[in-house]
Amino acid sequence: MHFPTRYFAFLPITAIVSLSLVSCAESKISQCNKIIQVANEAVSEAKAVTNQGQASDPRAMLKAADAMEKASQEMKLIEVKDAKLQDYQAGFINMYRDTSQATRDFVNAFGKKDRSAAETALDKLQQATTPEKQLVEEINTYCSSEVAQ
Repeated sequence: MHFPTRYFAFLPITAIVSLSLVSCAESKISQCNKIIQVANEAVSEAKAVTNQGQASDPRAMLKAADAMEKASQEMKLIEVKDAKLQDYQAGFINMYRDTSQATRDFVNAFGKKDRSAAETALDKLQQATTPEKQLVEEINTYCSSEVAQ
């Protein structure tokens, strides 16, 4: 079978366009890594400012709240195409936002010596952080299964 020379010109162009499209699309692994990196940084920063969670200083707690708010904002900036990763991303965003707000509410109530408000804020803080373990396990499982494929 004889191919005219004009088809040979299209072959490299088609290959270049195809490779460009593939390389422009960020892989799921890359997206996983970005989400996990923000999550790890948030935990590390919160632990650092609260002395591994042992500090009871309101200023340290506010710094931890700032770290959670920062993580929420950073997580929002990650462009994610995969629907499942978008769910995990939203889970982290909500958890960090709620944790930050509950921490601020607690510090505020503690400063006012409002025991009832402080207890309410602690309950909200516990509720905000409850999904962390499951969220981390699920995204780790999902992302590690992508590596195996």
